[in-house]
Amino acid sequence: MIICLCHPFSDKKVRAHLENAAGRSTVSETYGACSDGKSPQCCTCLETLKDMVKTHNRGQAAA
Repeated sequence: MIICLCHPFSDKKVRAHLENAAGRSTVSETYGACSDGKSPQCCTCLETLKDMVKTHNRGQAAA
């Protein structure tokens, strides 16, 4: 599923970044890594990205 339309990247790219992140991650770090360093434009993707990062970080806290 495409997460961001402005700087196209998918949920697979987000998951790959989060799996390789050392510990917790932030939405900003994740967006930057998945968009090749670009900043959000329309920001419609951020809610989905926040949910994915939050889920990842919960898993890190439990480990």
